Amino acid sequence: MSAEADTTRAPRLAPAVAAHHHLLLLAGDVEPDELETLVLSLVVGARWTTPPSATLPGVLDLLPDADRHSRATLTGPWAADAARDALGLPEWAETVVVVDVDPERSAPAPALAGGYGDLLDAFGLTHPEGLERQVLDVVHACARRLAGAVRTSTGVLLEPHPDSAVDLVVHAPTWLDPEALAHVLEPALPGLELMPGADAAAAEGHHLDGYGASWTDVRTSNDGEDDGAAHLAIDVEAAEVLPPALRTAAWTSGGVLSYAVRWAEHDRTPTARAGLRRRAGIRARIGRAALALHEAVGGAILDEDGFLVAPEQLAQELANDPRTPATYGSVTRRSCE
Repeated sequence: MSAEADTTRAPRLAPAVAAHHHLLLLAGDVEPDELETLVLSLVVGARWTTPPSATLPGVLDLLPDADRHSRATLTGPWAADAARDALGLPEWAETVVVVDVDPERSAPAPALAGGYGDLLDAFGLTHPEGLERQVLDVVHACARRLAGAVRTSTGVLLEPHPDSAVDLVVHAPTWLDPEALAHVLEPALPGLELMPGADAAAAEGHHLDGYGASWTDVRTSNDGEDDGAAHLAIDVEAAEVLPPALRTAAWTSGGVLSYAVRWAEHDRTPTARAGLRRRAGIRARIGRAALALHEAVGGAILDEDGFLVAPEQLAQELANDPRTPATYGSVTRRSCE
């Protein structure tokens, strides 16, 4: 399907109805099949039950085979203009996708000094859980990949920046012993430290179900400012659950190993220039590590939302700007502003 969103003909969204739903906000050039592709990467079995047309919204059902008591659909695209002022939608948002899922909320959670993250904090202390939380995670991931936003039913606007997705995981059919992993990652992560005992156990022939490694560096910018230490964690283990994005890959039939390269820091959304520069440098470092692993073991690279990352595009982005890859996907709208 390739039904490009025509915002001049798209149906108008009624603010009174939309206000009670979570909304996915997108730029006008995001096509419905782009959203479909991303959703199918995360939700097995999702499909259009009503395909979108130039004048009518489509219905993308996330649970088409569930009983009538479980409901989760994305309906759109709708033109944003009619609801912009009433709902406070940003000017760049031209189309809206309405999220239809019953609310499921937790008991009041204890207050945390640093909060629970932007998505949960949008609901105060009674957080979404169950199916509502799962659907919101999918919608939030799509917003981040498509440079869009989420307006929650509580009226909070969330605009996850594409660069806030930092971690990468290489899934592959090939096992690397600790010593081999250190060798593969040495150019990208010089001085990688294996967890105590991992290399010795492997050298003595003991079976390993998994192991870890860490990497630390103090990044100092060209202008001499200390950007602070960067800590990365590398975890190697058998993948117990196959990510939905890999469900049709033939090479997964014999088992899958995962090589996760993660930034060991909770604050992924800095606002100051130094913090943004530091995050960009760490993304590039993780990108180079993932490419080295992929070259050694094959398989596929997934970002922290579970979307596929094309190695060729990642390599090109790193080659164009080795410290600041704009995104790992094809959508670069706000990240390039």
